[in-house]
Amino acid sequence: MTTRLTGGSERGRLIKASRSGGLRPTTERVRAAVFSMIGLGAVESADVLDLYAGTGAMGIEALSRGAERVDFFERDAGRCREIRANLKALGLDGRGKVHAERVERGLARLDGAYGLALIDPPYDADPWDRIMTMLDERGLLKEDAVVVAEHPSRRGLAERYGRLARARSRRYGDTSVSVYVLEDMR
Repeated sequence: MTTRLTGGSERGRLIKASRSGGLRPTTERVRAAVFSMIGLGAVESADVLDLYAGTGAMGIEALSRGAERVDFFERDAGRCREIRANLKALGLDGRGKVHAERVERGLARLDGAYGLALIDPPYDADPWDRIMTMLDERGLLKEDAVVVAEHPSRRGLAERYGRLARARSRRYGDTSVSVYVLEDMR
């Protein structure tokens, strides 16, 4: 299976991934819409988290569009090898680090603040309360950070997770994208 990058320096280049059970890559249409929704300012020079990375297409798209670096979290070792191979093929391997572990474990070990988090768990999972809380409470987000949550349209996400407040949401068939920003609760 292949998917095409929709923007940035690597626009039009292909990402390759093997077909495997449970893999539901973000479509080109939805990826382009996500990056249009959040704007270039949220991506350029940002440190990015790609959680539940799958093919890594979202994080690689962010690198193509000017992100400084991306930490990819994917527990499937085979998919991690494919992400690394795609990063190398695109000449982006120096700007991406692939973590072969569960998202919750990886977030518990991370230090530093990220400007953009891309979250796309399997549609049958519901990690939202736990993951959003970890991002906020562990100080993993910069004050102007943007969090993009891709989820099934049938599952509505909360308006707020701690200081993370939904700024906008769009529906693309059975996929919805919700964008969250940090708000000062004082």
